[in-house]
Amino acid sequence: MQASVLLRQQYVEQFPAEATDVLQALPDDRLLEEIQDLPVSSLVEVIDLFSPSRATYVYPRLPNELQREILLRAPTRVLLKVLLTMPEEEKSAMLLSLPGNTRKEVENVLSFPTDSVANIMSSAVGTIHVDMTVDEAIEQIRVEAKTVDLTQLVVDQHNRLLGRVTTHSLALARGNTPIRDIIESVPCVINVVESKEAVVEMMETLDFDVLPVLDDENKLLGIVRQDILQDVVQEDAQADLQRMMGVSTDERALSRGMLSIKHRLPWLYINLATAFLAAAVVGLFENIVAQFTALAVLLPVVAGQSGNAGSQSMAVTIRGLALREISFRQWFRLSRKELFVGSINGVLIAVVCGLAVYLWQQSLGLSLIISLSMVIALAIAGIAGALVPILLQRFGQDPATASSIILTTITDVVGFFVFLGIATLLATMI
Repeated sequence: MQASVLLRQQYVEQFPAEATDVLQALPDDRLLEEIQDLPVSSLVEVIDLFSPSRATYVYPRLPNELQREILLRAPTRVLLKVLLTMPEEEKSAMLLSLPGNTRKEVENVLSFPTDSVANIMSSAVGTIHVDMTVDEAIEQIRVEAKTVDLTQLVVDQHNRLLGRVTTHSLALARGNTPIRDIIESVPCVINVVESKEAVVEMMETLDFDVLPVLDDENKLLGIVRQDILQDVVQEDAQADLQRMMGVSTDERALSRGMLSIKHRLPWLYINLATAFLAAAVVGLFENIVAQFTALAVLLPVVAGQSGNAGSQSMAVTIRGLALREISFRQWFRLSRKELFVGSINGVLIAVVCGLAVYLWQQSLGLSLIISLSMVIALAIAGIAGALVPILLQRFGQDPATASSIILTTITDVVGFFVFLGIATLLATMI
């Protein structure tokens, strides 16, 4: 084996997360070359860390032998990552090639909503029967468990969750002690159809290493591990950031140029349309702009400040929605708060801006116009930044996808209209 290949394998095995970031940034053909020499265990881990679209691209292009090995070794969440974005024909073929028990497990998860807990839970969970003794439980863990969790879940003969025992309790209890004598209640459980966001909320308020996932009959279907959940939160945050900027979640720094063009161009067209809308507003006041050229110079100042104020409000609102700190029911309270913040910031910015304009043009009228415009524009931008994400989510849309474009349109149009409208009304003072 070449030294470079061996070095690459060791790097992936020792630093899988860092190696995955490097691999995902490679062009497609180079990526396939680099990963085919990896051991299957490392390849499974890399695919697990890939974005869903990247995993879907890589898997069908691997040699058939590697594909078979991955199917046999990959956990359910890795198989789901590949399957969820596959065309139906390829998905059906892949399902048929899975081993029987694995196929049944995957098909069961696919029957739930794509944003539900089912898609991040691990079905490979060791349980302890309530009728066991401590010695029997420890022996079962020793034989069956690949890794030992701090908490062991206890079930009855129908796989209904009854409680938990900690490994600490097992270690201290006498060998003939019945499990039912040391069982503890489970502090939190979640239904399999609940959203991933609900689990994130639980993670912030409760301390757990494994979260049991139950069906409507209280039967144990799997667990959500805290480390997996943290990875999901990080992936979602990165995806939201890219969507807010109008960039596809599939795109990487060194992605192919045509791929980047394909994903970015539609958003640029939308931005172009909104820019023409803002330009049309300016066109309504072309006479006043032609008469006082200083107004044209100050237009970007008003639009820029209102845009920044709206973006601040929008970022806080989207974060609150993602973490379920706020809901649609609180729209009025949130709007009132952002109106207050925007107005106060507008007044403070207006003082500085008005003074700067007076020193530049020696015109009290122009200073008054820019100051009034700044207060009104920032107040409206604050409200818009709060309401746009809430309304998008209310109507079933992803706030991270469209909020930025809608907000930019509102702040530009409102900023230009308010500034030039006030200038028209107070033209005699300029």
